[in-house]
Amino acid sequence: MGKMMTKLFAKPLFDSKIKSANTEGKEKVWGYFVGPMFMCMAYYGIAGTYLTQFYTDVLGLSGVVLTMMPVFSKIFDAITNIIMGRIIDKTKTRQGKARPWILISGVLIMLTGIMLYNVPRASQSVQLVWIVISYNLFFAFAYTIYNMSHTLMVPLATRNTRQRDSLAMLTSTGTSMIPGMLVTIIMPILVAKMGVGLSAQGNWAKVMSIISIFALPAVLVEYYFTKERVTEENISDDGENTMQIAAMKDQIKACVTNKYFWMVMAFWAIFQLTQNLQTNVMLYFCNWVLGSSVTQGATNQILVNAVGQAPLGFGIFILWPLIHKFGKRWVTQIGFVIAAVGCLIIFLNPHSLGTVLGGCVLKSFGMLPTYAMAAFLAEAMDHIEWKNHYRADGFIASMNTIIITISAGIAQTLILGGLNASGYISPASIGATSDTIINQPASTQSFIIWMFVGVEMIGYLIISLIFTFYDLEAKIPQISADITARHKAEAEARGEVWISPEEKQAMEQEEQERKAEEKRIEELKEKCAKKGLNFDEEEAKYQAKLAEAKAKAEAKAAKKKKK
Repeated sequence: MGKMMTKLFAKPLFDSKIKSANTEGKEKVWGYFVGPMFMCMAYYGIAGTYLTQFYTDVLGLSGVVLTMMPVFSKIFDAITNIIMGRIIDKTKTRQGKARPWILISGVLIMLTGIMLYNVPRASQSVQLVWIVISYNLFFAFAYTIYNMSHTLMVPLATRNTRQRDSLAMLTSTGTSMIPGMLVTIIMPILVAKMGVGLSAQGNWAKVMSIISIFALPAVLVEYYFTKERVTEENISDDGENTMQIAAMKDQIKACVTNKYFWMVMAFWAIFQLTQNLQTNVMLYFCNWVLGSSVTQGATNQILVNAVGQAPLGFGIFILWPLIHKFGKRWVTQIGFVIAAVGCLIIFLNPHSLGTVLGGCVLKSFGMLPTYAMAAFLAEAMDHIEWKNHYRADGFIASMNTIIITISAGIAQTLILGGLNASGYISPASIGATSDTIINQPASTQSFIIWMFVGVEMIGYLIISLIFTFYDLEAKIPQISADITARHKAEAEARGEVWISPEEKQAMEQEEQERKAEEKRIEELKEKCAKKGLNFDEEEAKYQAKLAEAKAKAEAKAAKKKKK
């Protein structure tokens, strides 16, 4: 398998469109924003709140098996995460170790996403078997491959901390806040149209299958507009990847003895759990706390997301200058205190739409530092490499994805179990339609409120406390310099001339430009021979146009500089 992948991804067809030694505009926009955004819009649409609603309100399923399945599935998922982490570590291709798996994951997510909602019309036992299989194929297999590979892209893209912070904020915007906001605005409209109850099952299958197909073009964009510069540091003169792959037990030891690893993982675990609870219970909150029917809930949900989460859409323009001036740690500490205050406002008056919208706006502003999560993770990974002389990418990516998948399973289990225990009245159980008024018990409403903002409020205060002890940000420039010096010494010890990744990239670019110029001249000669033109005259015209374009560009740059 390893040799086959190495050979396959050596073909020019799979080469990245990104050639620059530094992260550039099209890489940031397409590779770290647009591609991940459409991928995660598909994911949130397929696997978010709506999967839980499909099971409870469309299929009308309940019981211990459905309630406990997410947690037990996540245990299996944890095992596959560790295995996948090791596979990524051992992947050596011209395209890197993570990018090939991003490409492969697109087809898998599309197929398993379609399976999730095409549950056969059969006995409940057959349906539960189908659900367990499709659920595990999607979460423990297909999405695990994508998420672990995607997690490594910011740490492997560059060692330049400023460029990495920018990528981290863009990819966080693309993978969490904006997709979540858009999906929770669009999906309630679709849900209201699709309906609830068994008669709506076919509608759900069609719509969710279409959404699943979006995964494929999304990963193509992300794959072709990203580049693993850190991986390329270890490519020797003969093209061999010389990076030391540490045994998994050594990676685990390096991580569990590193305080920054624990801080970042604790931050990520708390945030993921609170967000999964809030996201999965949102439609129930909008349906039965702010309203009393599925139709009312759809309108409420659109408002909560459109107004309450609006700051997340343009938040990156606020966050970047704040982080540049004050640093990630301080901004994160203050931000999550503000988010906790927003949660408290909602918790004290959850039945008022105006209060909920105001609290959500404040909470969203406070949550903006989440955009920097990938940068915190990259710093912890660099510190582990600096301290131990090897990277622990496989284990860290495994833990990152395990946290995401297990927190999703815990959230689904808590919500399904809590709704069942609190006496939740399912529309499917009483043959209700989307317009049917249902007054949920007070115990159910109280449970929903706690899952929506109560747990989140406590979690945000804990995150703020964690970052009181985070002091790695200031150390990273020296750590990066030390790692580069180490790579240089290792290359010289092998008898090679050390060439920095930037120099390598410049040489590759120069070679590509030389080949392109040779091809242009060849094509021009063919054109002149075919049309009876004078080559020297045509070449002079081309060079004149080139000189004119260059002069204009220089004049424009000089004008900008004066301003």
